[in-house]
Amino acid sequence: MTTHLSQQAVKERLPHTWRLFFARHGRFTPVQQQAIPPILNGRDTLIIAATAAGKTEAVLAPLLERYWPNLPISQSLNLQSPNLHILYLCPTRALVRDLYERLQPILADTAVAIGMKTGDVSLPSQPPALLITTLESTDSLLTRTPKIFTSLQAIVLDEIHLFDNTPRGDHIRCLLPRLERIRAYEQPAIPPMQRIALSATEPDPAGVAARYLHDGVIVQIPGGRPIEAEIRPLYSLAELVEALSQRAAFKSLIFCNSRAEVEQTAVTLRQQLPHHADVFVHYSNLDAAVRQDVEERFAAAATAVCVCTSTLELGIDIGSIDDVVLLGAPPDLNSFMQRVGRGGRRAAHTQVLCMPRSPGEWARFEALLRLTQEIGRSGDWETVQSPNLSISQSPSYSFRPSVLIQQTFSLIKQSPTGSLRLADLRRIAPPEVSDEALRKILGQLTFAHYLQSGRLGEWKPDEKLQELLDRHEIYSNIGAEVEAITAVDAHTGRTIAHTDRSYPPGTVVLFGGQPMRVAWVEKYRFGLLPAPGGTVDDLLRFATSYAAIPYPITQAVARSLAVPPGQMVWLPEEPGGFLFHFWGTVWGELLTAVLIAQGISAESINEYCLYVRQPLDRLPPLAEKLLQKAARDQAITFANRLEMGRFHRLLPADVATAATIEQLILPQFQVHYGAARITSMPAINSQLELLIQ
Repeated sequence: MTTHLSQQAVKERLPHTWRLFFARHGRFTPVQQQAIPPILNGRDTLIIAATAAGKTEAVLAPLLERYWPNLPISQSLNLQSPNLHILYLCPTRALVRDLYERLQPILADTAVAIGMKTGDVSLPSQPPALLITTLESTDSLLTRTPKIFTSLQAIVLDEIHLFDNTPRGDHIRCLLPRLERIRAYEQPAIPPMQRIALSATEPDPAGVAARYLHDGVIVQIPGGRPIEAEIRPLYSLAELVEALSQRAAFKSLIFCNSRAEVEQTAVTLRQQLPHHADVFVHYSNLDAAVRQDVEERFAAAATAVCVCTSTLELGIDIGSIDDVVLLGAPPDLNSFMQRVGRGGRRAAHTQVLCMPRSPGEWARFEALLRLTQEIGRSGDWETVQSPNLSISQSPSYSFRPSVLIQQTFSLIKQSPTGSLRLADLRRIAPPEVSDEALRKILGQLTFAHYLQSGRLGEWKPDEKLQELLDRHEIYSNIGAEVEAITAVDAHTGRTIAHTDRSYPPGTVVLFGGQPMRVAWVEKYRFGLLPAPGGTVDDLLRFATSYAAIPYPITQAVARSLAVPPGQMVWLPEEPGGFLFHFWGTVWGELLTAVLIAQGISAESINEYCLYVRQPLDRLPPLAEKLLQKAARDQAITFANRLEMGRFHRLLPADVATAATIEQLILPQFQVHYGAARITSMPAINSQLELLIQ
């Protein structure tokens, strides 16, 4: 529980930072009033509040206030080098730059040195008191200049819901003890650094607090702007052109679910929009300078359309957005809420156009809208996503051991001796990862020529790891697999994109809305040069992952059809029928595998249903051993559906399989399976038939 102080009482505790962050408004927002006191008191804190609620100020003002006496006043008064006191981690490079540009003018007339570091921007020559950076850049700094973290007092994890229960969240869990160890090297008795996490949405607050904080306080403020949504079918991009011509919007942000779709959409809009509008594209593989130029020009344009992927889901400053358009449903509720939240930030409501490609996507859009509105009213994810269910799918988490491969490489890079011991890995691995699993991982990496034995009990780089070190590709747990084909700038060698395949020299591909020519080709990469006016031979094909639709979304669709809790619906179709489980992509495929393992001919159709080639009025009894075997037999397929991390395929087979099965949450699956009942609901047969399309 947090103590609620009055506005005046909170103000009096901020003698240095009130004028910087709050004087122009004259008051605190609700989240600021509740979050500032525990942070000032040194408590670890998880803050959950809607976008634009003032979370950044709620964190930085009290942190800067706490460490103000320790911040360097000036070079003339403090002859020692400036020290890093606050580390602020953002999920994207663009958000790092945007936050830096917001804060730099605020702190310009103070003694607080602020800096940023990304793969595109180098660390300042003198460590700033406040450093804004990414997770991956932090890992890189740990390997190159670990001493800058010895004075670290606090770390802020922004947008933690985008990290948690993903490989990047597990990456953070490993970096936190590494940072603590560096801090304690010169000061063994130093207390742990203060940890703050921020989130716009969070289905598992207690779990997040346990994973990233020490005895953390949770500050949660429900609320959000109402959504004005329209759903229109997307048969082709002609429907998008027509919709944009009819909607009264000067600035539109169009979200796509793939980079190839961004390119195709932008080309179509440039050719077919009936009114003048600048058309921009934005996605992660574009050069940082290009992305920044797009953001600035889009923000400045009077009438414009920006077609993007998830890169603009977050709070990057791109000016006021009149209209948000979603081409296809996002895979999950977090992504949907982030995208919708980009529109109408200065308006009383958010305007969004949802364009599904199929009836199944239409149903998902309706479910996402309903869940978003209910969460905005109650702030309680668990109640909203599983109301009145006799058996719900409670939040579940398991660590991904593939992250320890990346951390092995990073620790070796950090080590003054260029080597690693088992104890080094044990210190950062969570307790649930056994010593035996760690030994197997090191053994497998040695067998695969990433590591080789050094002195007794030590491992050092072998040829494959040395190649990764030379290419600086050891700092991230997301992206293409280790040996994916890479498109690079033909002159500088800078990575442009990870692709599904290579292209012959001379091929002109469309990238960033512009033609690019393949200049040369090597084993795992090829070089691209601009080809103005060139005839495009192909789109640059990106390496993409399969987006699994989660259980809560399909359950929301079931509720909209008035399907009773715990029920599956049978739709006859000779010689068998469709079994509508509404269990999502992964559990739906696992259910299919279980039926097949019991001699029932079945085929997964989509996230809603599977087809059985014989009548089925009940699920056969399920033994735990059979469930385990079905999961093991399909572990590789399930790994492709789940976010298992960039280095997952380098794990020993048994460790990889066990990690994948952990993500399947088999105990909950078995409970749901045992409670499920199959029923017929002829009144909704026509609606069910649409979900098959």
